[in-house]
Amino acid sequence: MNLMKLIRNEVAAETSITIIRADQLGKLPSLPYATYKIIGDRKGRGRENLSHTNQPDALIETRSQERNATISFNVYGTSHDNAYEVASQLRRWFEGRGSFFLDALDVAIASISEVGNRTTFLIDSYDEKWGFDVIIRYNETNEYEIDYFDKVEYELTVERE
Repeated sequence: MNLMKLIRNEVAAETSITIIRADQLGKLPSLPYATYKIIGDRKGRGRENLSHTNQPDALIETRSQERNATISFNVYGTSHDNAYEVASQLRRWFEGRGSFFLDALDVAIASISEVGNRTTFLIDSYDEKWGFDVIIRYNETNEYEIDYFDKVEYELTVERE
């Protein structure tokens, strides 16, 4: 989702929080940092909009529908309290400046969950993290070219009894 790249860049510029995609290999950034995971992307309410535009050599069909995506954020901190503070700061970004940023991209925030403790126990230590989920609403638009045909050939057959 190209939108996530825009969100990550904007959050980094405004809050200096580093956000990376969850469940990937590679070197981790220094603490604190956040991860994101898109845990759902589904059709929204309403029907699909369908329109056609005549072009000189083709018919353009445009299909548009509302989509809802759930994005889960986890913040890993230097301590239990640090992870909570950074997660709360990131959540506030979505409530405030982030909502204006997304609105300019024609994306609406449908809901934001509360920050919750998502600490996990690893073999001999704890992985301190707090997180929340954001549900965004956006329109997905796809255009297809439908070829015109110039000539139709057909043959009539008459059945006799």
